[in-house]
Amino acid sequence: MTEERGVTEPDSEHPKESAGEQPRAYVGLLTEVMTNTLDEDYATVAEKRRRTGATAPTSAGTRMALLGAIAVFGVLIGVSALKTDQDRPETEAERAELITQIQKRQDDQEALSRAINAVGDDVTELQSAVGDEVSRNSSIVERLETLGVSAGTLAVSGPGMEITVDDAPADQAGTGGVILDTDLQSLANGLWMAGAEAISIDGHRLTSLTAIRFAGEAITVDNVSLTPPYEVIAIGDPDTLPARLLETPGGQTWLGLQANFGITFDRVTKDDVTVPADPHEHLLYAKPEGTR
Repeated sequence: MTEERGVTEPDSEHPKESAGEQPRAYVGLLTEVMTNTLDEDYATVAEKRRRTGATAPTSAGTRMALLGAIAVFGVLIGVSALKTDQDRPETEAERAELITQIQKRQDDQEALSRAINAVGDDVTELQSAVGDEVSRNSSIVERLETLGVSAGTLAVSGPGMEITVDDAPADQAGTGGVILDTDLQSLANGLWMAGAEAISIDGHRLTSLTAIRFAGEAITVDNVSLTPPYEVIAIGDPDTLPARLLETPGGQTWLGLQANFGITFDRVTKDDVTVPADPHEHLLYAKPEGTR
């Protein structure tokens, strides 16, 4: 058998390094990035500039513009400072004037506050005086009302009694069956004694100035002639007024007239009766004591 010449093939897994070439160690990606920070193109350009001595071009126009801007800015600052310095006296004067006005306004406000407080005190005093005057007036009004009722100058209404009196029938008139002025006087006096507060006869208020008397053949009350039957109204307590009237001399007289002469003497209590005011409000001859 023919021996085949053996050929030794290079190990594909371990190739031999070429002559004179040093083996290159393996470098990781992160180490490469951290070590070589500049791109190779940038490094090439920088090396070329270094060898030729070239520098980055500078524009003369740019520098002039920058200097001009700085100069203008400086001028503006100077003008502003000068203007501020020139305006300072006027500003100080305006500030002083403003302070003076503020102080004057404050003084005026304080003066107004004092005036308002004083007026408030006066108003309080006047209100108190008005309150006292109103109280006095109320008392005076009440007093006048009481006196008006007593004097008969005010119309009054309230519970009371209505009395109707009339002459006896015609067949008994000659034997004392006619009502006399003295009969009406005794009836009025009996009502006053029984507690009546106001009395009227046929709508005529009885006062201290009212006269009940004969004038010719008629009875007159307050100078006005009346004809029977006579209506007598008395304001008072309807529970006690009728009984107390009969206990008076005037009431006894009228019970006798009714029993002995046939004179009508009808009495009815009512919850509301009215007694008019006396139209004569002024004294004719008398005057309050102590006046001239």
